[in-house]
Amino acid sequence: MQRRFFLPSVIASLIASLALAVFVGEATAAQSNWSDGERSRLRLIAAPVDGEAMAGIEIELEPGWHTYWRSPGDVGIPPRFDFSGSQNLRAARVLYPAPERYDDGTSISAVYFDRTALPVLVTADDPAKPVVLKLSAFYGVCKDVCIPADGAATLTIDPQPKDDPRARIALKEAVAELPQQGPAPGLAIERPQRDGSDVTIPVVAEGAPKHAPVLFAEAPDGAYLPVPELGPHEGANFIYHLRFSNAEEAAALSGKEIRFTLVSGGEAIEQSMKLP
Repeated sequence: MQRRFFLPSVIASLIASLALAVFVGEATAAQSNWSDGERSRLRLIAAPVDGEAMAGIEIELEPGWHTYWRSPGDVGIPPRFDFSGSQNLRAARVLYPAPERYDDGTSISAVYFDRTALPVLVTADDPAKPVVLKLSAFYGVCKDVCIPADGAATLTIDPQPKDDPRARIALKEAVAELPQQGPAPGLAIERPQRDGSDVTIPVVAEGAPKHAPVLFAEAPDGAYLPVPELGPHEGANFIYHLRFSNAEEAAALSGKEIRFTLVSGGEAIEQSMKLP
């Protein structure tokens, strides 16, 4: 099922400020050649989004296969994107649309199916000159088995290129699926509480669809976190649990800031909070 999320003002401002640093003129519209990987392929695309320059990594998967979010979950391979071979590039930051939760019966992971585009905020050293964006990618793909995949793509982004409607639509849809930073009307993550080895996270999801909202949790520096489990809920109020193996394991993350992503129907938010 395809979701549509709203772009928060914080991310919109970030995109605008970084994109303006890329080019003085019109934003680019281009696509690289496809780079074939295991059960997948990827390429770089670029286009104007709401009048600002935007690049992206487009990944296409064979039917039934999936790839992973920045934090895979119980299993999976986190994607790695390297732009170090680029020219006239000051910075490239990959943004991640909200994922789907996938339960194969033995593990739970955060994934993208079929096709996805990851927006990339690109800042040029010299905005008057082209950026030669060179990507080296390593990622995982899974169906019945999990396979590492890699790819490479190069895209020259000119200061004043022409528009490309297909790339622009793909990137605009990806930007629309980025989680909002902070609470939204009727959608919020409340302060976590800890009782021994169990950390509870109350969430509010008004107007939640037939299925309960989904909560993702990420610890700093890739530290282990249990997958959030849905507990009791009533109306718009839901309780999620991080169930650690023991109280000591839970206490080790006390005071650490955890990044939570909450997905409900056509909306998603992201909030960072310290564990008690």
